[in-house]
Amino acid sequence: MELCVTTGFYKKAPDGSPRPFSERVKFIKETGFTEIDFGLNESDLLEENAEKTFAAKADMAAAAGLKIRYSHLPFVYPKDDDAEAWERFRKASMIGIKVSKAFGVDCTVIHPGSVRRRDYDHDAERKYAVEFLTPYCDEAAKVGLDLVFENMRGPGLSGPWEIRRFCTETNDLISLADEFGCGICWDTGHGNISGQYQYNSIMKIGKRLRELHINDNFAEDDVHIAPFLGTVPWDEVARALHDVGFKGSLNLELECTKRPVPLQKAYADYVIASARLLRDMIQTAGK
Repeated sequence: MELCVTTGFYKKAPDGSPRPFSERVKFIKETGFTEIDFGLNESDLLEENAEKTFAAKADMAAAAGLKIRYSHLPFVYPKDDDAEAWERFRKASMIGIKVSKAFGVDCTVIHPGSVRRRDYDHDAERKYAVEFLTPYCDEAAKVGLDLVFENMRGPGLSGPWEIRRFCTETNDLISLADEFGCGICWDTGHGNISGQYQYNSIMKIGKRLRELHINDNFAEDDVHIAPFLGTVPWDEVARALHDVGFKGSLNLELECTKRPVPLQKAYADYVIASARLLRDMIQTAGK
């Protein structure tokens, strides 16, 4: 099982500006990862000659000895009534599909269009998710790219009970993925926040499981900390990944530049050590 991390892992310079991509991949490789999950944000995708720019970044990753294993389409949604912003979002996402196909990734993650709502209506939210996903799934099928749907996070254990979000429940995620014939990305942090029993959820997903977003939290907010620092039941996750026969990479969705600069290297060392430990737990589960 290869160890993978998102390109946002080392994304900010000490002054808060974006770090050059060449520095990001160098740091990721030196930390001990062999693969990356390429995060595709809207602004980069809408730049002039974006496809050439991303091709150059792919070359940098290859030169650093990193395989682009996965990618992630934009997921920061505009306000409901901002038609112009939604047009930019849709255009960027379609370019992201093209770019991802050029990367040769195993699969690309897309969120199902849902947001947290107090006036939650399950049927209406599912209908909206289907309408939202259809053009992207059609485009992905046209170019031969596998899209996978990610489980969403709820309001947290101490959040208002009436706030809900579609695709926090594992059964809803499975039903939606099956309707489109798509796979699933399981985010351990989202599952923890949403109160899902991770062993049962992963086993229900079964062979639909194509990708992981590995991160920890305290079931309150999506803080994306390294494994074994929060309350995600990692023994349960490891046993499920073993029992379901997961064949993908161990993909960590983390960022070390949130830490003070003097601690970033030490935190990165902890991250890779935690990934190796979790991989060992998966491989030895049940023995």
